[in-house]
Amino acid sequence: MGQNVMIRNFEPSDMNQLVKLARAHAKEMKVCDELPFDDVYYIKSLRSLLVDPINHCFVVEKEEHLIGYAIIFFHTKIWNPTMYGQMAFFYLMEGERNKWLADSLFNACVDKCKNVGAQFFESSVCAWTENYKGSKDPIERASTYFEHKKGEHCGNIFVHNLEEA
Repeated sequence: MGQNVMIRNFEPSDMNQLVKLARAHAKEMKVCDELPFDDVYYIKSLRSLLVDPINHCFVVEKEEHLIGYAIIFFHTKIWNPTMYGQMAFFYLMEGERNKWLADSLFNACVDKCKNVGAQFFESSVCAWTENYKGSKDPIERASTYFEHKKGEHCGNIFVHNLEEA
């Protein structure tokens, strides 16, 4: 892998750095403008997710600092027992992003899905503007990347604000 960069499995000792990275991810996607990042809840939720050994978190480490991560969980749809891998989060810090590193992290996720027997791998993107409306720029960037990785569109995700419904 590249100069002093490695993709590896998350370890409990990574938690503090992962919280900082996830907070930066949420801030960049403008989630924090409407929904403040809660460190305690994040840690509890991540631990709960990773209790199931089939779920997985990869971290990207450069010179002993985390610069990216991906979280995958596995599930079946209610209509049959076909296993799906779903990338819940995929992030590389601004200034560290490049095609080689993104591809390496993406490929680690795909390999994990294959190794646990998933037939499909789902990826999606959510990002907001300051008014908690869908942001086009990060979504278009990520969508272009996932299309490049041979992903096919399968519907869309719509977010409904229940206070306005």
